[in-house]
Amino acid sequence: MDTKRLLELLNDVLATNYSLEKPGMEQCLNHFLRTSRDFGQVYASLRRYWRSGFTQLLPDLAKYQKEDESKRRNALGGGYISNSRLPPRRVWDLYSNRVLPFYAIKRGLLRFLIFDEVWTVSHSWVHESVRTDVWTLINDNQWPVPIPGDTTLEHVRVELLNLGAEYVWMDVLCLRQRGRPGDEEQRKEEWKLDVPTIGYVYSHLSSRRPCVTYFNGLGLPFDPSPQVLSSDRHWLNRAWTVQEAINSWLPGGTTGAVSADALRFFQEHLPRSIPQEGLDFVPFAASAMRGRHCTTELDRIHGLAYLLNCSTLPIYDEGMPPELAWTMLLKHLSPYARRRVASRHAWCHPDDTSLLPSWKDFMQCERDDIARPLDSALADSALYLLDDSRLHVHEPGVYCHYNILSHGPVSIDCEGKKDESGYETLKLQYRDVWNRLLRFDIKDCEVAGTFLPGVKYAILDLPPQVWLIVEVIGEREVEGTAALEVVKRGCVFPLSNQLPPLIWYKRRIVHISEEEAR
Repeated sequence: MDTKRLLELLNDVLATNYSLEKPGMEQCLNHFLRTSRDFGQVYASLRRYWRSGFTQLLPDLAKYQKEDESKRRNALGGGYISNSRLPPRRVWDLYSNRVLPFYAIKRGLLRFLIFDEVWTVSHSWVHESVRTDVWTLINDNQWPVPIPGDTTLEHVRVELLNLGAEYVWMDVLCLRQRGRPGDEEQRKEEWKLDVPTIGYVYSHLSSRRPCVTYFNGLGLPFDPSPQVLSSDRHWLNRAWTVQEAINSWLPGGTTGAVSADALRFFQEHLPRSIPQEGLDFVPFAASAMRGRHCTTELDRIHGLAYLLNCSTLPIYDEGMPPELAWTMLLKHLSPYARRRVASRHAWCHPDDTSLLPSWKDFMQCERDDIARPLDSALADSALYLLDDSRLHVHEPGVYCHYNILSHGPVSIDCEGKKDESGYETLKLQYRDVWNRLLRFDIKDCEVAGTFLPGVKYAILDLPPQVWLIVEVIGEREVEGTAALEVVKRGCVFPLSNQLPPLIWYKRRIVHISEEEAR
């Protein structure tokens, strides 16, 4: 196809009164001909510049491509995702019916407003037995597009256009799928970054434009019947869709018919955005993920990373065992979320000497309180990662804690006697910061663990209402300050209305694993 023929086709398709004789047009067409792009891709690249001229198109494309590649490359520096707030890699241009790099739809000074124009599509994936892989020019035949056998991409496109969309992010078209064996390495490399950041794509783009949600499968009719709702393939029952729930959504596949089932569905099951600022969302995230189905446990773990508002993320490695992926994620949690995970673990498994739970223990724990605002006064009870430079390694992290009951180690006497209510009395003796010897009893408390005479312990405050009893095994210097090295040995659950007057001191405590202690 030569430049003249391209001009004729563009004139027919655009059907506009604007002249085709625009500065830079021929140069752009020659460029696209040399790069062997088809007509749909040419049209998609040109139409955003149609009214203003084409002199800046090629320089802009080169500039935005360089910026995009640099941002993604830098985000993966260090073996983990240092920037979880990335735009999508690709979008579907519905007008040209082609998938384009996200940077290709930016333009001039208004390039940041493109976020206001991109819709999202969320859908439940139907079972492999009832879906088909479609090779299509829409994504330049780069990978087969998995869709339900009872619909087509053209059907989905027409519905999205009728709803008013122009640009759309939809995973089967914009997230590289499994296809040719020779493309697998590229897919795995893209997934390292693209899969963990899906949650941000939905929350960021859908804060400006609707998310079209297909509850029963991509392009399939909306069916709110109870039998369909109970399917493990329904949108409401999938682990990955938790992070795709946003307030500005539209139901896909609606027919206009209103039934009692439909009314009940919209009253009881509406998707809701998950607030990401100022809330302790560990309880919600745990219960939401535990009650849903997934293709692989990695989906559940990486979905949690978004729900827990991690500013950095582990990369997606589909060959990584779930327990190892969970170990990696624990290092990327905020200090407050990590403290909440530890507190929840103490309530569910008080005799476990691990500071943080295994993936299995985390998912089996039934203590799921409602989400609550984070109390800034509890900042000293947070668990800080001691070495941020080791976010990429597979070994468990080492954590710092700041709130300690005494300035020095504590002697603990627990007689193991319980009253008629099942509570124990804990006898403590320690020296305070002024070297005064203090003794007092904590009555009516629940105690887990065995504490040996002559062993020095420290008591750490781990709200809500959990004290960790840790054995002091040494000291080390942390940022120029002496810190106690400790290993968890038990827990105390004091009744809040029975506490004696306690003074909590700020002192660095370093938690180390039992294996390291040996």
